Amino acid sequence: MSIFRGYNLERHRDDYVLILYVNTNSVEISSELGEIIKKNCQDLKEYVQKIIEDKFPNIKISSAKIMLGTMLLATIPLGIDALGTKAEASITTSQQIPEFYTVKSGDTLWKIAQTFGVSIDKIKSLNDLKTDTIYVGQILRLREEIKESLTYYDTYTVKSGDTLWKIAQTFGISVSQLKTLNNMTTDTIYPGQILKVKENIVYGSFYTVKSGDTLWKISQSFRVSVDEIKRLNNLTTDIINIGQRLFIPDKTIEEVKPPTITPTPVYEWPAVTYIVQPGDTVYSVAKKFNTTVDNILRYNYMSPDDWLDAGDKIAISGYAPRVYTVTPGEATSPSTRGKIVDWFLEGQYIIKRGDIFTIVDVQTGKQFKVKMMGGYNHSDVEPLTVEDTEVMRSLFGTWQWNPRPVVIFKDGMNIAASLSGMPHSAQIITNNGVTGHFDLYLKNSLPHSQDTSSEYVEAHYRNINTAAGL
Repeated sequence: MSIFRGYNLERHRDDYVLILYVNTNSVEISSELGEIIKKNCQDLKEYVQKIIEDKFPNIKISSAKIMLGTMLLATIPLGIDALGTKAEASITTSQQIPEFYTVKSGDTLWKIAQTFGVSIDKIKSLNDLKTDTIYVGQILRLREEIKESLTYYDTYTVKSGDTLWKIAQTFGISVSQLKTLNNMTTDTIYPGQILKVKENIVYGSFYTVKSGDTLWKISQSFRVSVDEIKRLNNLTTDIINIGQRLFIPDKTIEEVKPPTITPTPVYEWPAVTYIVQPGDTVYSVAKKFNTTVDNILRYNYMSPDDWLDAGDKIAISGYAPRVYTVTPGEATSPSTRGKIVDWFLEGQYIIKRGDIFTIVDVQTGKQFKVKMMGGYNHSDVEPLTVEDTEVMRSLFGTWQWNPRPVVIFKDGMNIAASLSGMPHSAQIITNNGVTGHFDLYLKNSLPHSQDTSSEYVEAHYRNINTAAGL
């Protein structure tokens, strides 16, 4: 039986204090606690360091407190040295069944279940999956959540004229509670002093950031907000690093969610726009118009890793036109029916260069993965693997320009589209069994060349309506 029945992490500015609660069912206080510890490690400090190694390898813990109920038995200073070289050890001990797994191209529930020795039904149950459909980038839980908790405090900065009584009255607590929270033995306070005014305990689990993760993606997988993750992990930006451990709070099932606020559509270009020239970058354009890089990115719905293409029209003094027909996460799985999305007003901001997503053939329901290599008037895509190429080839029989109605499934959105079956021109993926890329159209997409026949474009438009069930 474990020596400790539970633990809290208490945040203190730049580091944490680990609170360990003695399991009174297995330990009769002092002497027996000491005997049990000696069997595991040389001393109490080493035993606590072992717990940190197993559960918190990448968190800066400055000290640990051993508690019996509300009674403090011991305080153990740890400092940075307590972490030591613990990352490697924690990796080897958690590899049997990881708590989370990020779906990769070619994965199926059966394949994942076989790899980790977990049943398909178990994976579906842990992730509230109604079908066997999964998508690339999806984060799946593979074993039961290890319940952990994080303690943080609401604080108040003392101002001139404040007293403990006045502060206690403001926050609805007693002077005694306020002094206990702040380990105070007198009533003396001074302007600028930061006082704890409320203790908050949040239950959840820790998640280790993997390649390709973003705060938005993690928040969607765990159904908590980006702001909540940032607040609990003391993050001031959206930047996260591979291997970083994030505390993820439990989602509250009973919570009444506020109504979703739909962003305001923009139908017209702002007063100042610009046509991108060869060699232009976001930085050079911002400098040209005496504005900021952040404004250029924000007004054109771009990410920092997006780049400009010569000929693009971009907004300078306000937002580019955009509407909001679909919302990330609104669909749980791919479908043979999608919503009609205007390419120029919405689609180009949802499907971007480098994105990988699923294509669903409307007539057969067959699915395959593609990667967008580029495109301004429409999306140019390539099958991701040889297997994806073979699925696509089976749909068209022989490569041909005649397009088929399809649905794009990306980030929980099903979008009506049309895909041609003729590989042509440039390619980026060289090992997928086909040379060239394919045209993928959304509503109002245009060809790259004025010489393209109107019949070809109209065939795409008809297919998009078919994919939308019209």
